[in-house]
Amino acid sequence: MWARIILAAMALILACLGATVVAQTMLEKLVSPGPLSRAHAGIEADCGACHKAFSPAAEDGQCLTCHLPVASDIRRRAGFHGKTGTVARGACRDCHTEHAGRAKAIAAFDPTRFDHRRTDFMISGAHARASCRDCHRPGAKFRAAPSSCAACHGRDDVHRGRLGKDCAACHTDRGWKPIRAFDHDRTGFPLVGRHLAVTCMACHAGQRWEATPRMCVACHLSDDVHKGSLGPNCENCHVPRGWKAVTFDHDTDTRFPLVGRHATTSCAGCHGATGSRPRPPRDCAACHQADDVHKGRNGPACADCHTTAAWTTIIFDHDRQTRFALRGAHARTACATCHIRPVTRFKPPMDCVGCHADDDPHQRRMGTRCADCHGVDAWKRGVRFDHAITRFPLFGRHAIAACALCHVDKRFTARGVTCADCHEDRWHAGRFGKSPLCSTCHVPVGWTMWRFDHDRQTRFPLHGRHAGLTCHSCHRRAATPAMDCHACHQADDIHDGRFGRNCGSCHGDDQFGTVRLPAPARHPSADPALSRCGGVSVPWRPGTGPGCALQPGLWSPFGPVSSRPGAGR
Repeated sequence: MWARIILAAMALILACLGATVVAQTMLEKLVSPGPLSRAHAGIEADCGACHKAFSPAAEDGQCLTCHLPVASDIRRRAGFHGKTGTVARGACRDCHTEHAGRAKAIAAFDPTRFDHRRTDFMISGAHARASCRDCHRPGAKFRAAPSSCAACHGRDDVHRGRLGKDCAACHTDRGWKPIRAFDHDRTGFPLVGRHLAVTCMACHAGQRWEATPRMCVACHLSDDVHKGSLGPNCENCHVPRGWKAVTFDHDTDTRFPLVGRHATTSCAGCHGATGSRPRPPRDCAACHQADDVHKGRNGPACADCHTTAAWTTIIFDHDRQTRFALRGAHARTACATCHIRPVTRFKPPMDCVGCHADDDPHQRRMGTRCADCHGVDAWKRGVRFDHAITRFPLFGRHAIAACALCHVDKRFTARGVTCADCHEDRWHAGRFGKSPLCSTCHVPVGWTMWRFDHDRQTRFPLHGRHAGLTCHSCHRRAATPAMDCHACHQADDIHDGRFGRNCGSCHGDDQFGTVRLPAPARHPSADPALSRCGGVSVPWRPGTGPGCALQPGLWSPFGPVSSRPGAGR
């Protein structure tokens, strides 16, 4: 009895002193609270594997020394132990118990209540419908369950491993068929256009994922309507949106830009149905010879006149590109009217008679410069001949008279240049001669507007009663009338010629009854007062007979008149 007590005391003393005692099995067995679990049964004889004498806090370190993966999880905050805060901050013994026997579970674990979100493998999709045993095999640690797709689904891989083990790159946990948006761009062959709607197997037949050809003809050789004539680089013209979505820029990629009707012409229209003409000629005549209405007369340079919009759209500027500007009726004339032969061999004349000789009604009498009188709109409209350059300028009524009134024919043969050549003298009836110079009195404005000044243009000024007379009162014959009074007034001479022909010596031109005697005039009267009349007007008494009213007889201020026949009657 005392021996046991002594031995126990010695053991306690030695433990306190830190002495290493090899033979502790008996003592440990004496103080052990019970057998370890089945998992720790192998270290049951080594208490120091889990415990440090008199240092309970050191036990967690002892646990993690053996359970290195758990220590790593806590350090990295990964896995169940690293993501569960109470575990990372607490002691191992808070969850795990020992010395409760071989059959006792170390931790109270209920799989049905376990939150898988505290692990590195989130349960979602189809995985949520799987049982724990589908992934965690019996007898294996829970953390030993694989997390890669291929580890569990290797037999489900229709790709037979050719796409690697990262199934999640394409598939989701909802099922194999819903494929996530695989970034095909990372393969070096982006999927765009119609390629997006193509199934994977259409290109990757037989699960061939590597070394898939990328050239168009590798897949679309049978679709090549050009039969290979344009080469294998379909992408030079076509895009993945469809074969008809052509991106080939004919304007920049060739030396023949497509504009106008060329832009809507099919490729086969120039290059042939099978691309038999990869480089067709670029000159117009090579393709449009059958369309040439000129039959080659204007040469092969169609673009000099026509545009690609339509044949009827003409761009040739006759005004700027030639020396003959098209105006008026010329602008509406068809090209072939003047260009009767090929322009390369024949150039139409530019003078009027070169084309219009047969249209000349003047029969060349007016010369060849038709443009001096006629415009280009019409022959009969807008005639602008300047008559002032002729010997007969047109003024007044002449300016509005029709040409035919003076010119007897279209050769413009003139009637003459004198007034009498055109105007019959019906008013004067030849009183001023057979060919009078009408312009002496009349102006072209009108016959009634005459301007003859008898005072300045003749030697017989018109005064008194003469000023109110008509021309025909004096001008009764073609000859020029005499200027003495007696020539016109002989019938009015009551002196019957005894006083001579110069009536103006005594009479004025106002009236005959007003007499003014010339001075000095000797009067036969005995009255001295009347011996010299001195120019005093003496009223004439009608009915007193010829002679002086004071002394009838042979007296006359112009001298004796007794010798004149009939004197004194």
